[in-house]
Amino acid sequence: MSITPHLALPLLAAAQAQKHVTHNEAIASLDALVHLAVKERDRDNPPALPAEGDRYLVGTGGVGAFAGHAGAIALFDLGVWRFLAPRPGWRAYIEAEDAIVVFNGSVWRGVIGDTASFERLGIGTQADDQNPLAAKLNTALFTAKGAGEGGTGDLRFVLNKDAAGNVLSQLYQSGYSGRAETGLVGNDDFAIRVSPDGSQWRDAMRIDGTTGTVSFPSGLASAPGANLLINASFLVNQRGHGAGILAAGQYGYDRWKAGAGGCSIGRLADGSISLTGALDQIVDVAQAPALAGASNFAGRMMTISVEDPSAPLSVTIGSNTGTIAPGAGRCSVTLLIDPAFTGHLLLRLQSSGTTTFLRPKLELGDSATPWMGDWLDVDEIRCRRYYQRVAVSGGAPAVMAGLGQRKAANLIDIPYALPVAMRASPTLQTSGFGWAGASPAGNQIGFYDPASAAWLINSGIVSASMAAPASPSALVLRFQAAISFSGSAGAVGQLQLGSTAYLALQAEL
Repeated sequence: MSITPHLALPLLAAAQAQKHVTHNEAIASLDALVHLAVKERDRDNPPALPAEGDRYLVGTGGVGAFAGHAGAIALFDLGVWRFLAPRPGWRAYIEAEDAIVVFNGSVWRGVIGDTASFERLGIGTQADDQNPLAAKLNTALFTAKGAGEGGTGDLRFVLNKDAAGNVLSQLYQSGYSGRAETGLVGNDDFAIRVSPDGSQWRDAMRIDGTTGTVSFPSGLASAPGANLLINASFLVNQRGHGAGILAAGQYGYDRWKAGAGGCSIGRLADGSISLTGALDQIVDVAQAPALAGASNFAGRMMTISVEDPSAPLSVTIGSNTGTIAPGAGRCSVTLLIDPAFTGHLLLRLQSSGTTTFLRPKLELGDSATPWMGDWLDVDEIRCRRYYQRVAVSGGAPAVMAGLGQRKAANLIDIPYALPVAMRASPTLQTSGFGWAGASPAGNQIGFYDPASAAWLINSGIVSASMAAPASPSALVLRFQAAISFSGSAGAVGQLQLGSTAYLALQAEL
């Protein structure tokens, strides 16, 4: 008795009134379709040497014997190809792919379909309750579905959390220990944070979810730090210092004075500074709250740097000393401020020989950051908080900005509002002028009464002072003759200065 190749069903003999033909065909079909397994799917051309019982799912571009049978089950039976039309819900095992497909009425597709739901899914590894979706692989690809495939060409990967206080993040691990995390960690601000051990975390960057403001809570190494020095470019020079010697304690370029033993200093044509000896700047401790977030600089790491030093520079910050080695680019030394040091901060640069350098920078922290200069007018305003010349017009003689009055026989008072408020009530400095009873020249000053068209003549030496205690923003200049001034009491006029005469206000540290 003959049997079918797959289910071993018995076949009727030919002698049974030709019923065997129909019966055998039915049995062969059952053998082909029950527990359906095919060699391949989407096959467009018949194989050259098929074996009896071989089955294929015909593709959409069938040729030869497969032409016109797209989607059908091709069965090689008794030396010829038979084609069986599938019904919706039929399933087939694809031997070449080790996959199961299902016919949905029009095409064969994966048995999972579009709406499959899994409690767990592991790819190359075992999923568990803690990680219901787990994958162990070396590469992964997400690519957008193009418009030609019915998509939009876009790809958006959406992650969602329940509430602002929850965590929505991507955690990066090394040896299953966290090292970095990005996302919305406990709030709706986007953050990047890092950890050396998986337990201690530092916020590296945070973007405020409401304002979009970006902050770097742990600092930004490549961004220029604030320079605690004023006039670090040596461009503000109200005292008119030329290259040369300064005695100890004498100011030259604004905010810079000679240290112990004096110094020789000058600004060269390329902007570099030539220094021999000790050069000081005192950093105002009143700036500590704004720059350091504390009442003083005690216990802080500070870095002093210069560009292109030609020789070693000895450095003092507070009571600590170090050396900047010569070299190209920005060279630096870092010092720790004594925890007990709470006053104004001394910075001293000292060279035993002549050293040239550019753009000194004193900053908080243990590393030097790039230079970023201040606007010249901003630098000058900052300098004027410590020293400023009384404002006068141009020309010679120059006219002081403000009218004066002969208040008594030997007194002339001039109220004066400072263009820039000083850090404290100033003291008065002068050029050591002489009084002129006429238009002043050189280091002379004089007082002109336009009402009488006369210059006030002094009797006795004239001294300058402030009539009342000054404030940081206003004062009254007083000129007092040892005996008297000519003119009438109450006369109003102008103070005029010769080309080298000056009045200055100082509130240096």
